[in-house]
Amino acid sequence: MKDRSLNIDEIMEYLEITPPFLMIDYVERLIPGKSCYAIKRLKKDDWFFKCHLEREKLMPGALQIEAMLQTLVLAIYTIQGHEGKLSYVTDISTKLLSSISPDSQLDIYADLLSYKRGVAKGVVKTMVGNVKVCQGEFTLISPHDMPLPKTS
Repeated sequence: MKDRSLNIDEIMEYLEITPPFLMIDYVERLIPGKSCYAIKRLKKDDWFFKCHLEREKLMPGALQIEAMLQTLVLAIYTIQGHEGKLSYVTDISTKLLSSISPDSQLDIYADLLSYKRGVAKGVVKTMVGNVKVCQGEFTLISPHDMPLPKTS
């Protein structure tokens, strides 16, 4: 499969998420059904730095997880025939390994390990420079791809 990049408008179209909740600025490399490498540049004036741990200025862990999910979901939503259909998270296992401060660049690497009968499993890691700051394993379901049981 050919890899491609996505700008912020294309990302918003696939995810149906807009700023300020969009946690991806750019997709550097996307292989539909396989992987996605996205970038989020954190700025001092990002909304969450103004209201979360004001003295420390740290990115909330929930938003780190959201950035990982948005990146993984792009690898699913760009599968041919999946466009415009939703997937839902059913299982999450994450580790937040280090704090993330303003003026950092998040490099988010998602690998879709499997997608069978509407069930997707993937792993994601987020790096700041050479430091892994969080990682996660996710399971999502896409009901439109789940076959119904056959009736007699």
